[in-house]
Amino acid sequence: MAKANNKRSFTSEIEGKKVELAIVRPNVKASREAQLEYNRSFAEAVQSGALLKAKLQNVLIDQGVWSIEKQEQHDNLINDINEKEQTLAKGGIKLTDAKRIALEMRVKRWRLRELISERTEYESNTAEGQAENARFNYLVSACTVYNDTGKNVYSGVDDYLEQSGELFSIEAARVFANMMYGLEDDYEDNLPENKFLKDYNFVNEDLRLVNDDGELVDIEGRKIDDSGRYVDEEGNFVDREGNRVNEEGDYVFEPQPFLDDEGKPIKSEAEAEEEKPKRRGRPRKSPATEK
Repeated sequence: MAKANNKRSFTSEIEGKKVELAIVRPNVKASREAQLEYNRSFAEAVQSGALLKAKLQNVLIDQGVWSIEKQEQHDNLINDINEKEQTLAKGGIKLTDAKRIALEMRVKRWRLRELISERTEYESNTAEGQAENARFNYLVSACTVYNDTGKNVYSGVDDYLEQSGELFSIEAARVFANMMYGLEDDYEDNLPENKFLKDYNFVNEDLRLVNDDGELVDIEGRKIDDSGRYVDEEGNFVDREGNRVNEEGDYVFEPQPFLDDEGKPIKSEAEAEEEKPKRRGRPRKSPATEK
């Protein structure tokens, strides 16, 4: 995807044909129209009884959806991530300790995203959240153009909303969000913990953990396959402790007989039944012997 300060182009498909599209930075007219969309949506949301963002926290706490403890978790996670980022930036510690810190940052950042998404889901339903969505939708519709001609892809915001589920519309929304909110396609690569892990070959290009031989491993160094299942050196499925399992996850031990209290093998009912001598039917008498 080509990048520029005021334009970002990308390739997608419309009706089965590959096309070059672009997102252009909104001009004054588009920004003004988008603000009008925001105002209209906000007024409608308030009139329909939507909650204001300023009141959201108290309501979420009253309803048990959010809590003071969750807010403290949120704040503590941010502080912990920042402290660990500073430690990595300073260096001067054992590489093994630095790797542990980077992996801890990954876990904490994942937990922070969970908390943020939990709140964002409710914030999007506030009057401000609905109004911001309306502004975003308008801007995507106004700023998505054909890269070669500069002609608008959508005839208006309603046209965009009707096609919002199409792949090219999803891509357009993503590229627009990246441009307007300062996000990059390689955002994950540029996180401090991931940059460190890549610099020292602890992860591959997809940011998945690898060992010294470049093989996929879990956080404790156990080998896994592409789908995340544990495997041994030959590529056979195993459990976390290295015991062989089949594709369905069932153990494939060579079964041993169970023992009685004296330590003697006990046959199962099925085994005992198999060992019983088969009964032979009595030979049928000939008519001559029956007389």
